[in-house]
Amino acid sequence: MLCASPDLASRWADTLLPGLRSALENRRHGVFGWFKGTLACHSALFAAGRHDEILALPERDRNALWDCLVWGGRVLVAQGRIDEAITYLKNLAGKHLPDGALARFAEAALLAAGRRDEAYARHAIAANQANTRIATYQTIAKKYPEIKAGRLLEELIASTPGEEGKWFATARSLKRYDLAIKLAWRSPCDPKTLLRAARDRLDEAPAFAADAALAALHWMAAGYGYELTNLDALAARDRALEAAARLGQTDPVRQHIERILADPGPGIAWLRKVLGA
Repeated sequence: MLCASPDLASRWADTLLPGLRSALENRRHGVFGWFKGTLACHSALFAAGRHDEILALPERDRNALWDCLVWGGRVLVAQGRIDEAITYLKNLAGKHLPDGALARFAEAALLAAGRRDEAYARHAIAANQANTRIATYQTIAKKYPEIKAGRLLEELIASTPGEEGKWFATARSLKRYDLAIKLAWRSPCDPKTLLRAARDRLDEAPAFAADAALAALHWMAAGYGYELTNLDALAARDRALEAAARLGQTDPVRQHIERILADPGPGIAWLRKVLGA
């Protein structure tokens, strides 16, 4: 660690500042300038306690990037001015603000200050977006164990209006089967995800399995799904009928399949052909 003490950090800052100021001066006059020691200089100033100099740097660079601006936010947090820090970054970052960066900064600052309720309510969802909906749910649930599973899931669903179907797998993993089926019918849901759910829950929850398989057929008929094959369509019909047989509801489910095949849709011609309708 270069800045092992405030005195050493200050000496590093003095060494790096001329290069940074030169680059900033060039940018002020419309000439591209970048100093490779920019972040190291900010870090050294911070470790040296030269906080006013950090806060003054954006005045020299109106197009400063997030990685530089965030040091000003860290200065204000270190001074206990958390709300001011969040506002400061929000006002300065503008178009250079990476997705979720401000939320992650704000959440971390509020959590460190023990303001958990605010951190969750204001920033948790935006700060913890993962590659999948389930991963997003799991990340937030782990960070905020005091938030009940049902509340968290409902608030996540509400945060993505028009994409309710994409939370089907998360609701299913929590065994919220009634909610999962409502989500599957409310907006497009991947037919293969629905098929896996129908297969895996056939013994445990046949009513859920039947509904999931019917929803898979519905979205296939509507033209949704990636690289669907004839086997997928056949499996959806067969899982629906198999679950229906266990429930003693074969006729109603068969009639539902017929209604799906009677409706127009981008995938209906293929589906009718595959199912022999």
